[in-house]
Amino acid sequence: MKNLKPDTNAMVVTEEYDIISHEKAYVRMEPGCVWVYLLEDDKRVGIAYAGPSKFAVDAIAETDMGAMGESVTDTLEGISLFIGSASLDNISKKAENSDLQTTGFNDTSAFTQAIEASMKDHINGGNKQTKIDNKSDARIFFGTDSEETKVLLVLSEEKGLVFTHGKLVYVIGDDNMVSVSKSGVVITNRDGKQLIVGKGRISGLDDIVDIGPIVTRSVAGALKGLKGLKAMKPMMRTAASYPYDNVDDFDWKD
Repeated sequence: MKNLKPDTNAMVVTEEYDIISHEKAYVRMEPGCVWVYLLEDDKRVGIAYAGPSKFAVDAIAETDMGAMGESVTDTLEGISLFIGSASLDNISKKAENSDLQTTGFNDTSAFTQAIEASMKDHINGGNKQTKIDNKSDARIFFGTDSEETKVLLVLSEEKGLVFTHGKLVYVIGDDNMVSVSKSGVVITNRDGKQLIVGKGRISGLDDIVDIGPIVTRSVAGALKGLKGLKAMKPMMRTAASYPYDNVDDFDWKD
Protein backbone atom coordinates (compact mmCIF):
# COMPACT_ATOMS: atom_id res chain seq x y z
CA MET A 1 0.00 0.00 0.00
CA LYS A 2 2.61 2.47 -1.05
CA ASN A 3 0.01 4.96 -2.31
CA LEU A 4 -2.35 4.75 0.64
CA LYS A 5 -3.76 8.15 1.57
CA PRO A 6 -6.79 9.64 3.35
CA ASP A 7 -9.68 11.15 1.43
CA THR A 8 -10.48 14.80 2.16
CA ASN A 9 -14.26 14.33 2.44
CA ALA A 10 -14.85 13.99 6.19
CA MET A 11 -18.05 12.32 7.43
CA VAL A 12 -19.57 11.71 10.87
CA VAL A 13 -21.52 8.60 11.92
CA THR A 14 -24.98 9.09 13.41
CA GLU A 15 -25.51 5.52 14.65
CA GLU A 16 -23.53 2.84 16.46
CA TYR A 17 -21.57 0.61 14.10
CA ASP A 18 -19.39 -2.49 14.64
CA ILE A 19 -16.47 -2.18 12.27
CA ILE A 20 -15.13 -5.55 13.52
CA SER A 21 -17.55 -8.24 14.65
CA HIS A 22 -16.53 -11.72 15.81
CA GLU A 23 -17.72 -14.13 18.49
CA LYS A 24 -14.53 -13.35 20.40
CA ALA A 25 -14.02 -9.67 19.55
CA TYR A 26 -15.55 -6.42 18.37
CA VAL A 27 -14.57 -2.83 17.55
CA ARG A 28 -17.48 -0.40 17.94
CA MET A 29 -17.80 3.12 16.56
CA GLU A 30 -20.32 5.27 18.40
CA PRO A 31 -22.30 8.28 17.15
CA GLY A 32 -20.04 11.29 16.70
CA CYS A 33 -17.06 9.45 15.19
CA VAL A 34 -15.61 11.41 12.28
CA TRP A 35 -14.12 9.40 9.44
CA VAL A 36 -12.73 9.44 5.92
CA TYR A 37 -12.08 6.76 3.35
CA LEU A 38 -8.56 5.45 2.93
CA LEU A 39 -7.65 5.41 -0.76
CA GLU A 40 -5.11 3.42 -2.72
CA ASP A 41 -4.73 4.79 -6.25
CA ASP A 42 -8.16 6.45 -5.72
CA LYS A 43 -9.77 3.10 -4.80
CA ARG A 44 -11.49 2.86 -1.41
CA VAL A 45 -9.68 0.22 0.66
CA GLY A 46 -10.63 1.19 4.22
CA ILE A 47 -11.38 4.03 6.59
CA ALA A 48 -9.66 6.16 9.22
CA TYR A 49 -11.65 7.60 12.11
CA ALA A 50 -11.52 9.34 15.46
CA GLY A 51 -14.09 9.82 18.19
CA PRO A 52 -16.02 7.73 20.73
CA SER A 53 -15.06 4.10 20.10
CA LYS A 54 -14.25 0.96 22.06
CA PHE A 55 -13.09 -2.61 21.60
CA ALA A 56 -13.34 -5.91 23.44
CA VAL A 57 -11.55 -9.23 23.00
CA ASP A 58 -12.18 -12.44 24.93
CA ALA A 59 -8.68 -13.96 24.85
CA ILE A 60 -9.24 -16.52 27.60
CA ALA A 61 -8.71 -20.27 27.25
CA GLU A 62 -10.15 -22.73 29.75
CA THR A 63 -7.49 -25.31 30.68
CA ASP A 64 -6.82 -28.01 33.28
CA MET A 65 -4.75 -25.39 35.06
CA GLY A 66 -7.69 -22.99 35.12
CA ALA A 67 -8.52 -20.02 32.93
CA MET A 68 -5.48 -18.59 31.15
CA GLY A 69 -5.23 -15.46 29.05
CA GLU A 70 -6.92 -12.11 29.34
CA SER A 71 -10.24 -10.51 28.52
CA VAL A 72 -9.57 -6.98 27.29
CA THR A 73 -12.08 -4.12 27.04
CA ASP A 74 -11.12 -0.48 26.63
CA THR A 75 -11.84 2.73 24.80
CA LEU A 76 -9.87 3.72 21.70
CA GLU A 77 -8.07 7.04 21.55
CA GLY A 78 -6.72 9.14 18.68
CA ILE A 79 -6.84 7.91 15.09
CA SER A 80 -7.95 4.36 14.30
CA LEU A 81 -7.29 2.71 10.93
CA PHE A 82 -9.27 -0.04 9.24
CA ILE A 83 -8.35 -1.89 6.05
CA GLY A 84 -11.37 -3.62 4.51
CA SER A 85 -14.91 -2.85 3.39
CA ALA A 86 -17.22 -0.83 5.63
CA SER A 87 -20.84 0.27 5.07
CA LEU A 88 -20.96 3.68 6.70
CA ASP A 89 -22.51 5.92 4.04
CA ASN A 90 -26.11 5.19 5.01
CA ILE A 91 -25.49 6.02 8.69
CA SER A 92 -23.29 9.09 8.13
CA LYS A 93 -23.57 12.73 7.18
CA LYS A 94 -21.06 15.33 6.09
CA ALA A 95 -18.88 16.38 9.01
CA GLU A 96 -19.00 20.03 10.05
CA ASN A 97 -16.10 21.79 11.72
CA SER A 98 -17.99 21.48 14.99
CA ASP A 99 -17.97 17.67 14.64
CA LEU A 100 -14.23 17.69 13.99
CA GLN A 101 -13.58 20.06 16.87
CA THR A 102 -15.52 17.80 19.23
CA THR A 103 -13.00 15.04 18.43
CA GLY A 104 -10.01 17.38 18.83
CA PHE A 105 -9.35 18.69 15.30
CA ASN A 106 -9.75 22.26 14.13
CA ASP A 107 -10.73 21.32 10.60
CA THR A 108 -10.49 18.60 7.91
CA SER A 109 -6.89 19.51 7.12
CA ALA A 110 -5.81 18.91 10.73
CA PHE A 111 -7.75 15.63 10.73
CA THR A 112 -6.09 14.31 7.56
CA GLN A 113 -2.64 15.33 8.85
CA ALA A 114 -3.28 13.33 12.02
CA ILE A 115 -4.37 10.35 9.91
CA GLU A 116 -1.18 10.50 7.85
CA ALA A 117 0.88 10.53 11.05
CA SER A 118 -1.07 7.55 12.40
CA MET A 119 -0.57 5.63 9.14
CA LYS A 120 3.16 6.22 9.41
CA ASP A 121 3.17 5.00 13.00
CA HIS A 122 0.89 1.96 12.75
CA ILE A 123 1.35 0.73 9.19
CA ASN A 124 4.81 1.88 8.23
CA GLY A 125 6.39 1.40 11.65
CA GLY A 126 7.67 4.96 11.80
CA ASN A 127 10.27 4.58 9.06
CA LYS A 128 10.01 1.22 7.28
CA GLN A 129 7.36 0.32 4.72
CA THR A 130 5.07 -2.51 5.83
CA LYS A 131 3.49 -4.75 3.25
CA ILE A 132 -0.26 -5.27 3.58
CA ASP A 133 -1.94 -7.43 0.98
CA ASN A 134 -5.36 -5.81 0.70
CA LYS A 135 -6.31 -8.20 -2.11
CA SER A 136 -7.08 -10.81 0.53
CA ASP A 137 -10.36 -11.20 2.42
CA ALA A 138 -8.79 -10.12 5.71
CA ARG A 139 -9.99 -7.08 7.60
CA ILE A 140 -7.23 -5.34 9.54
CA PHE A 141 -7.68 -2.86 12.37
CA PHE A 142 -5.01 -0.66 13.97
CA GLY A 143 -5.76 1.42 17.05
CA THR A 144 -4.50 2.74 20.38
CA ASP A 145 -6.22 2.25 23.72
CA SER A 146 -6.61 4.64 26.64
CA GLU A 147 -3.18 3.59 28.00
CA GLU A 148 -1.53 4.31 24.62
CA THR A 149 -1.03 0.58 23.99
CA LYS A 150 -1.28 -0.40 20.34
CA VAL A 151 -4.11 -2.69 19.29
CA LEU A 152 -4.04 -4.92 16.21
CA LEU A 153 -7.02 -7.02 15.14
CA VAL A 154 -7.14 -9.13 11.98
CA LEU A 155 -10.28 -11.00 10.97
CA SER A 156 -10.77 -13.27 7.95
CA GLU A 157 -13.98 -14.48 6.35
CA GLU A 158 -13.02 -17.98 7.50
CA LYS A 159 -13.48 -16.66 11.08
CA GLY A 160 -9.77 -16.63 11.79
CA LEU A 161 -8.81 -13.99 14.33
CA VAL A 162 -5.48 -12.45 15.29
CA PHE A 163 -5.23 -10.01 18.21
CA THR A 164 -2.16 -8.31 19.64
CA HIS A 165 -2.26 -5.91 22.57
CA GLY A 166 1.02 -5.09 24.23
CA LYS A 167 2.54 -8.51 24.96
CA LEU A 168 -0.77 -10.33 24.63
CA VAL A 169 -1.01 -12.34 21.42
CA TYR A 170 -4.12 -14.33 20.53
CA VAL A 171 -4.58 -16.37 17.36
CA ILE A 172 -7.57 -18.48 16.33
CA GLY A 173 -7.53 -20.56 13.15
CA ASP A 174 -9.57 -23.44 11.78
CA ASP A 175 -7.35 -26.03 13.45
CA ASN A 176 -5.47 -24.25 16.23
CA MET A 177 -5.83 -21.68 18.94
CA VAL A 178 -2.80 -19.99 20.50
CA SER A 179 -2.95 -17.61 23.44
CA VAL A 180 0.19 -15.92 24.77
CA SER A 181 -0.21 -13.67 27.80
CA LYS A 182 1.40 -12.87 31.14
CA SER A 183 -0.20 -16.02 32.55
CA GLY A 184 1.49 -18.27 30.02
CA VAL A 185 1.05 -19.97 26.66
CA VAL A 186 -1.89 -22.17 25.66
CA ILE A 187 -2.00 -24.10 22.39
CA THR A 188 -5.17 -25.99 21.49
CA ASN A 189 -5.44 -28.25 18.44
CA ARG A 190 -8.47 -29.42 16.47
CA ASP A 191 -8.98 -32.37 18.85
CA GLY A 192 -9.13 -30.12 21.88
CA LYS A 193 -5.78 -31.31 23.20
CA GLN A 194 -3.75 -28.60 24.86
CA LEU A 195 -0.15 -27.73 25.48
CA ILE A 196 0.01 -25.38 28.45
CA VAL A 197 3.10 -23.47 29.53
CA GLY A 198 2.31 -21.74 32.79
CA LYS A 199 4.41 -20.21 35.53
CA GLY A 200 6.70 -23.00 36.69
CA ARG A 201 4.67 -25.75 35.05
CA ILE A 202 4.23 -27.40 31.66
CA SER A 203 1.14 -29.52 31.01
CA GLY A 204 0.30 -31.64 27.98
CA LEU A 205 3.78 -33.03 27.30
CA ASP A 206 4.95 -36.60 27.91
CA ASP A 207 8.62 -35.59 27.88
CA ILE A 208 10.60 -32.39 28.17
CA VAL A 209 10.93 -30.86 24.71
CA ASP A 210 11.90 -27.54 23.14
CA ILE A 211 8.80 -25.36 23.47
CA GLY A 212 9.89 -22.69 20.95
CA PRO A 213 9.42 -24.77 17.76
CA ILE A 214 6.05 -26.06 19.03
CA VAL A 215 4.70 -22.54 19.52
CA THR A 216 6.16 -21.44 16.18
CA ARG A 217 4.53 -24.30 14.26
CA SER A 218 1.21 -23.86 16.05
CA VAL A 219 1.03 -20.11 15.42
CA ALA A 220 1.93 -20.73 11.76
CA GLY A 221 -0.87 -23.29 11.56
CA ALA A 222 -3.37 -20.97 13.20
CA LEU A 223 -2.40 -18.22 10.75
CA LYS A 224 -2.98 -20.54 7.80
CA GLY A 225 -5.79 -19.07 5.71
CA LEU A 226 -5.28 -15.55 7.05
CA LYS A 227 -3.84 -13.41 4.25
CA GLY A 228 -2.18 -10.02 4.36
CA LEU A 229 -0.67 -10.36 7.83
CA LYS A 230 2.86 -9.18 7.09
CA ALA A 231 1.96 -6.07 9.12
CA MET A 232 1.99 -8.28 12.22
CA LYS A 233 5.61 -9.38 11.83
CA PRO A 234 7.30 -6.39 13.50
CA MET A 235 4.62 -6.33 16.20
CA MET A 236 5.19 -10.01 17.03
CA ARG A 237 8.85 -9.20 17.70
CA THR A 238 7.76 -7.05 20.66
CA ALA A 239 6.70 -10.24 22.43
CA ALA A 240 10.22 -11.67 22.32
CA SER A 241 10.15 -12.37 26.05
CA TYR A 242 7.85 -15.31 25.32
CA PRO A 243 9.03 -18.75 24.14
CA TYR A 244 9.11 -17.88 20.43
CA ASP A 245 11.99 -15.71 19.35
CA ASN A 246 12.43 -16.53 15.68
CA VAL A 247 9.35 -15.03 14.06
CA ASP A 248 11.17 -15.16 10.71
CA ASP A 249 10.33 -18.89 10.74
CA PHE A 250 6.60 -18.12 10.72
CA ASP A 251 4.70 -18.89 7.52
CA TRP A 252 4.19 -15.29 6.40
CA LYS A 253 3.82 -16.21 2.73
CA ASP A 254 0.32 -16.26 1.24
